[in-house]
Amino acid sequence: MNRKTISVLLLALVLALSFSTTALAAGSATATVPITLTVANEYRAVNVTLPAFLPVHVINGTVVVADNVGILNNSKSGSIQVTAVSVTDGAYKVGNYDSFTGSRTIALKINGCVTKRSGSMAITPATFPVIDAGSRLQLAYYAKVSSDIPNSTDVNAANVVFTISIAD
Repeated sequence: MNRKTISVLLLALVLALSFSTTALAAGSATATVPITLTVANEYRAVNVTLPAFLPVHVINGTVVVADNVGILNNSKSGSIQVTAVSVTDGAYKVGNYDSFTGSRTIALKINGCVTKRSGSMAITPATFPVIDAGSRLQLAYYAKVSSDIPNSTDVNAANVVFTISIAD
């Protein structure tokens, strides 16, 4: 064997003994493992106050609705927007606001958008604009109620579903 080969073998032996000596002497091994964190927020929480209900009263044939109803964006930053509105049957059938007929029927107009039947309403960004953080969108709504509805109190006549989306 030449001198170069012997020195490589000795170096390899010393290196091997140094690794095994540490493990054998301690009887156990401790390792520190870093925690790597990756955050990929694909959504942002929406903090919105919606009306609990849209009251409709019929008093001696006159339909009266609330004038203080709105949607409030409670977020400290970020805008939201109503991207869909649907009205579904409750105790009464949802009718066409523009050509209102029918028995036990109710029809709605919300921010200028009208019901045609039970289901989605056609809305636009102009009628439901972006609501900035800390701002409120006033809801102007009207109702038509068929004359055959008997005297009653707190009847769930129909259901309004607002879909709220992040605007920015």
